[in-house]
Amino acid sequence: MKNKAQSAMEYLMTYGWAILIVIVVVAALYSMGVFSGGGGGVPCSPCFSTFAYIDHDANTIILTSGSRTIRNIEASTFTLRTDSGEWMTPNATIGNITHPINAGTKIHMNKTAGIADGEVVTITYIVTDSGMSKIDSATLHTP
Repeated sequence: MKNKAQSAMEYLMTYGWAILIVIVVVAALYSMGVFSGGGGGVPCSPCFSTFAYIDHDANTIILTSGSRTIRNIEASTFTLRTDSGEWMTPNATIGNITHPINAGTKIHMNKTAGIADGEVVTITYIVTDSGMSKIDSATLHTP
């Protein structure tokens, strides 16, 4: 009888620890947001990689600069050719800012000609720390 009881206890202890480990792993995955489904965030529209889009109208785009100090910002609008998929020449320059812009600064860029629906806004800038030129772009839709 003693061997059966010991065997039963070993069985319960082994599977008890295995179940405890599974519970801990599931709790860790849950705390990391693996089971959140990904639908809770606000989608960006338009999505720039370096700049945070705030708002725009037909003549002004308002962005916030990213995490680095940048300079020589030039924004232009382009229209994508649908037949070949190549970029056309710039439609217009929105703005050109030559002085350094600190991280997190709100940037207002004005365009004299209105922004057409489906135009791509391309922003070229230089990262002050490295001196490297970068390009960021997104498609704007008129409100």
